[in-house]
Amino acid sequence: MPLRKLFTAIPNLLLKLKPCLMMSPLSVSMFLVSDNYEFDMVIFDEASQINTENALGAILRGKQVIIAGDNKQLPPTNFFNSTSSDNDFDSNDDDDDGQDVFESVLDESRLFPACTLRWHYRSRHEHLIAFSNAKFYRNNLITFPANVERIPDNGVEYAYVPTGVYDRGGKTGNVNEAARVAELVFSHFEKHPNRSLGVIAFGEAQQQAIDTVIRRIRKQQQQFEPFFDESREEAFFVKNLENVQGDERDTIIFSIGYARDPQGKFLMNFGPLNRSGGERRLNVAITRAKYNLKLVGSILPDEIDVDRVSSDGPKLLRAYIDYAMHGPGTIMREIIEPSTIQHDSPFESAVYTFLESKGYKIRTQVGCSGYRIDMAIKHPTISGRNVIGIECDGATYHSTRTARERDRLRQSVLEDMGWTIYRVWSTDWIKHPDVEGQKLVNAIDAAINGYTVNRPESSPSNSVVHEYVQLADKERDAINPYGLGHYTQTLLQPNGSNVKGMDEYISEIIQNEYPVHADILFERVNAAFGSSYSKQDMRRKLNTTLAFVDDIVSKDEFYYPRGYTSIIPRAIDNTRTIEHISLDEIAAAMLIIITKTYGITKEELFKVTRDAYGYQRSGNRIQEAFNQSFDLVMGSGQVKEIEGKLRKI
Repeated sequence: MPLRKLFTAIPNLLLKLKPCLMMSPLSVSMFLVSDNYEFDMVIFDEASQINTENALGAILRGKQVIIAGDNKQLPPTNFFNSTSSDNDFDSNDDDDDGQDVFESVLDESRLFPACTLRWHYRSRHEHLIAFSNAKFYRNNLITFPANVERIPDNGVEYAYVPTGVYDRGGKTGNVNEAARVAELVFSHFEKHPNRSLGVIAFGEAQQQAIDTVIRRIRKQQQQFEPFFDESREEAFFVKNLENVQGDERDTIIFSIGYARDPQGKFLMNFGPLNRSGGERRLNVAITRAKYNLKLVGSILPDEIDVDRVSSDGPKLLRAYIDYAMHGPGTIMREIIEPSTIQHDSPFESAVYTFLESKGYKIRTQVGCSGYRIDMAIKHPTISGRNVIGIECDGATYHSTRTARERDRLRQSVLEDMGWTIYRVWSTDWIKHPDVEGQKLVNAIDAAINGYTVNRPESSPSNSVVHEYVQLADKERDAINPYGLGHYTQTLLQPNGSNVKGMDEYISEIIQNEYPVHADILFERVNAAFGSSYSKQDMRRKLNTTLAFVDDIVSKDEFYYPRGYTSIIPRAIDNTRTIEHISLDEIAAAMLIIITKTYGITKEELFKVTRDAYGYQRSGNRIQEAFNQSFDLVMGSGQVKEIEGKLRKI
């Protein structure tokens, strides 16, 4: 259960809690002196991942304790300790003794009073949760059907990569599958620019393979850089199974990675999935998406031999691949749309007969879980779209415990998911069938006539990306993801060959282009005023003029406006050699790039800066200038290097 939902449920109580701290359980034990800190309430979120021994210190400080979590999600684990790696799983052992999995404080608290939250809100398409509901939660979750059927980029899909090869025992993962994932990432940005996106991989090797391909494409197609902005509310990520719990995105791309090795051999070994509790990791991964999950794999269901494995993880993976390929009908005892017309009451049957006589295309009992919409009207021309849902006061309506639940909450959730809901009351229908029937027809016709596919994919892909970039930052050029300035020459018509005219021209050049190297300034002034002078005389005249210009200052052969406070790196369309660009300007460019990236290395920073200024390769002079500029950046106190990654303080 996400902590924010718990906070919503008890806001008045939380306002009274003083002091209020948010810390990890282990931090509470380490940093809070027990005599000085006591709390009216202690709340644990994601309790399935908290070891009991780490939680005791926080529990002892609280008068009341709420332990929130899901025992079908990740247990505590030391999966990424130095003794564990992707290579640990490339053995022929199908089973694992589970020594890395420990009991959590959530498991320990089973004897306490419990409250189960059954309504599932995250998934905006029911297919995203139907598998977990059937296989992990015994169909106890109340889920809500989507107002769209099985259409592209909604629900669960499988992208098969027949050429995928897994580097078993190596560090490159499945490169072909990683390339397919990267292709889907950038296709997503074009078709759905307003949807958030995350990528999940089974292990670190596949995570690194995907990240490498994406970074290479980013360098080639820099118009997509706005989508990688780390400051976005739901920023793009590439993570593995062990650290994705708690994250959610509109679309999730889930890469299996494991496949046949270069020799064509396929071991029944799926890394962390083979471990005890591995099925929980699968459950976490497949429930992160709100609208769409794209499962990417290089294997087909029948390639997973369930007779060779005893753990549940690989068996459920086989079932989930089949589910992604063929839909919810593959789940035993789960039927999304009955083959025969079903009604809860004669009243619903009468409404259905009336609508059928009007020629509407009707679905009945729409949904996968215990809660279903009585009827839905399909759009007459747009495939896969339900324009309106019809609720009758039948068995589903009367089975709810409270009036608030049946009359307000369920309809509110459905409308939030995009449904238009119309309720037909049995008493009104019996008394005035003609009047109520006409009202129903009017509501359906209004829904059809007013229906619009209000989704990003309805626009042409190229224009969508362009419009999104413009909306994100009107100043940002499509080939300039970091917002660096453009280098343009100040070409003014001088007002004569006198000292005053040259003075004005010099001031304007420096104001528009600073820092300006002395050689560039001379070339510009000589082109405008030097027709009557030799170069030697023109240089003396320039020096004389510079002595009388009091609104400029010089530093290391570069000129600046007096009193300037910042420097604009003029990297785009640069035509200057590296000697004619000041170290201050390069340092300013580097600082902007570091600010707009997350954890860039020094080598990557130099490459990005070089590319921004338009240099094809890094010679000795460029490397020396970059090193000196980098020293200025680090000396400014605005950047720290943490584990080889540069980050703005």
